[in-house]
Amino acid sequence: MTDANPTNVRYSVLAWACSLSMLTYIDRVCIKNVGGDMQTDLGIDKTDFGWVFSSFGLAYALFEVPSGWLGDRFGPRQVLCRIVLWWSFFTALTGCIWKFSYDLGYTIPMPYPLSEWFNSIPLIVNSLLLLVTVRFLFGAGEAGAYPNAARALRNWFPYERRGLAQGLLWTFGRWGGAIAPPLIVLAAWPWGWRGAFIIFGIAGALWVIFFNMYFHNTPAEHPDVNAAELGYIQEKGDEEERLPMSWRTAFASPTLWFLCGMYFFSNAGWCFFITWDVEYYDKILHLGPTALLIASGSPLFFGGIACLAGGFVTDRQVQVWGPRWGRTFQGFVAYFLGGAFFVLALWVDVPFLAVACLCAASFCKDFAMAVSWSTCIDIGHRYSGTIAGFMNGVGNMGTFVAPPIVAHLAKSGQWDLALVFSASMFFAACVCWLFINPRHVIVYAPEEYEKLRAQGVLE
Repeated sequence: MTDANPTNVRYSVLAWACSLSMLTYIDRVCIKNVGGDMQTDLGIDKTDFGWVFSSFGLAYALFEVPSGWLGDRFGPRQVLCRIVLWWSFFTALTGCIWKFSYDLGYTIPMPYPLSEWFNSIPLIVNSLLLLVTVRFLFGAGEAGAYPNAARALRNWFPYERRGLAQGLLWTFGRWGGAIAPPLIVLAAWPWGWRGAFIIFGIAGALWVIFFNMYFHNTPAEHPDVNAAELGYIQEKGDEEERLPMSWRTAFASPTLWFLCGMYFFSNAGWCFFITWDVEYYDKILHLGPTALLIASGSPLFFGGIACLAGGFVTDRQVQVWGPRWGRTFQGFVAYFLGGAFFVLALWVDVPFLAVACLCAASFCKDFAMAVSWSTCIDIGHRYSGTIAGFMNGVGNMGTFVAPPIVAHLAKSGQWDLALVFSASMFFAACVCWLFINPRHVIVYAPEEYEKLRAQGVLE
């Protein structure tokens, strides 16, 4: 005999995923607010510090697919515990870097035509190299957090509620980034920026202990899930669980490549808000200390609201228009408006209105976050962790490429071009949405796909 009313354990699982998302962004974003102090203490200039941001983006991109695949293979619980422990260790290690420079006494000769500019490169180990290495390893550890969270939510939420679940996940991530500035200021007040990083690392390790005690990969594994909730969550069948992923089919899908291109352009434009926006508010808008602290977290705060609202809307849109335009039209409009507000920020002379325009750009862009990740689940199905990892991996190459470009423009005083660059990235993402079709699962061979359709497992 089964219970008449389903339990609601899935919402507790969602709460754990949201706390993970918040912790992720707190640790990721906090460096931008103490970047000036770090540059001074470690003797690193602005352009070189751009590579500190980029090293995270590169590692994050490279390790997304392997981490997403591990979640599909072994379950998100084990992988997420490893991820958080790893990144927490390197968050704490960031606070242990000291100022030094040591010449190893060797040089690397340069081939022609590079030798026309410099004959050789001296091998030097210094604070910059160590910081870049630590942040690279931090990015490698954090990679896979969102693909595995997406995989977990795919296990715990039925199709018609996944947009809302993804929206909440990203809302708390953005809000984590929004509260990171005051948190790191508070933590750095008694112990400096070094102590703040160590505190955040310890907090992550403590989170893992409680997460591992409660979280389960699937509803069937959780002792508190009753039969009614299990029936509500489960897909129409489990025949697909035994099927291998067809990379040939996936790579042949234009949807996958346009989705990845969209996310590359998206991250290249959006990473302004987690790297150089504080510098812009300070040097160009001339905001005071209090206004600067508020402004540095505002785009992510409003982006968090947009993530939640976008999750509600995309679930409703899919019911009305179907998965094709229920997802893609929202993405198209969101990125177009995001780029438009970036441009508008250049035309206003009042600092408060410029910040408001940038907040609006962040809001509009994040209105499509639930759409992006729900699309990964739609087209990836059983292998949604791998597909999400692939999208996020390619996308975060934008996070690797963009910070040095913005740093170069900022160092030469061309902040207007930095905002134009971000706007153009959003417009490119907008175009990509026109070629994305979330209607078809892309990870199975054609004959297996048709078999699952005939059995009613897939639409």
